[in-house]
This record gives sequence, C-alpha cells and structure tokens, in this order.
Amino acid sequence: MERQEAYPITYGVLGLLAFWGPLSGYDLKRLFDHVLAPMWGAVHSQIYNELRRMKELGWVTMEREEQETRPDRKVYQITPTGLEALVAWQERPPGVFQLRDELLLKVLFGSFASPEAVKKNLQAGIVQHEKRLLQYRQEMPYLPVRGMARQPSGRPNPYAGENSEEDIYFRLIGRFAIEFEKMYLKWLSETLEYLEESGPLEENGPPE
Repeated sequence: MERQEAYPITYGVLGLLAFWGPLSGYDLKRLFDHVLAPMWGAVHSQIYNELRRMKELGWVTMEREEQETRPDRKVYQITPTGLEALVAWQERPPGVFQLRDELLLKVLFGSFASPEAVKKNLQAGIVQHEKRLLQYRQEMPYLPVRGMARQPSGRPNPYAGENSEEDIYFRLIGRFAIEFEKMYLKWLSETLEYLEESGPLEENGPPE
C-alpha cells in the first residue's frame, strides 16, 4: 500500500506556517491549542513528526536560532512547494466528518456503568464545555491577524489585542465553535435531566 504523504494535521501545520510565517514546534503546538482547538487537536509528537515529513517533502525548511540560555530553537518556514500543496488541498473535497468524543462513548455504553457514574460524567462534561464556551466567547474580540506583531521573544501571540483587520474565516470558525458548545451544553443538560427524572435506562427505556 502506498504511504499517504499528508493528513489533515499536515495541512493544519502548513496553514499556520502560511498564516504566521516562521514558527518553532513549540509555537505550532501553542497555536494548535489556542487557534485550532475547535476543529483539530495535536500533541507535540504529532507536530514534530509532521514537520520532519514535510521537510523530507520539501514543503518546509528549518533553520536553527541560537539562544543564550536555552538549546537552539528550530524554526520552520513554508516553501513555495508547501504553499502549492496547501492550495491543492483546498481544491479537494473534505473527508467525511468524524466526531471523536470520549464522553459520548461513555454515554453510549452507559448500560455497563451505574446511573450515578453516567450522571457524574455528564456533570463533568457540562463544567468542561461551559469553560470552553466562555473561552471561545472571550477570544472572539481578539481574532488572529496575518502577520501580526510578535512578542519580544519573537513568538506569535494569537490574541495580542483588538484589530479591525481580522481574518473573516477565523471569525466564521469562532462562531461555529460557540454555537457547537451551546448545542452540546443543551444536549448534556437535557440528557442529565432525563436520567434524573426517569432513572436507569435499562428500567425505563431510551428517550424518544
């Protein structure tokens, strides 16, 4: 089987490099956490694996920046070939949507847990999603701007301040993130209310 050259996470990394310019692996992880969190998560090892792969493909270049008190900083920059790959990816239809959520998986197999355990998981989910909704709402006035000023360290700050030249596509995804969290919280609250009123599902049957 032929090895796939790139995955959605690959283009997430490419997109961040194209949007902000040269970045280190640490910078990319931070931007994944603050900017791409509503649609795609990544751990450090995944990001560094993609950077190595893209370097082999000629999609990025890497330079070392010397630091006095820390190890050298590896900074990656998108190449013209990498930008072409990013543009070509946009021309292809997206893959089928797939939601991966441990809480939903726990609820699906709730018959193997005590009713109290299921309720506890739902309550924890409400707390988590209330925090995410608050975070997304707070970040909306500080949407990323291409080429925005960096911190004195040279690292990008995705929420440095208000700017009228915000990217419209980041605003669209920001609105999606907020509406998704509101929808999820509504479902969590209704599901918890149902369980509290109806008791264990195996005795009362599933909700209509």
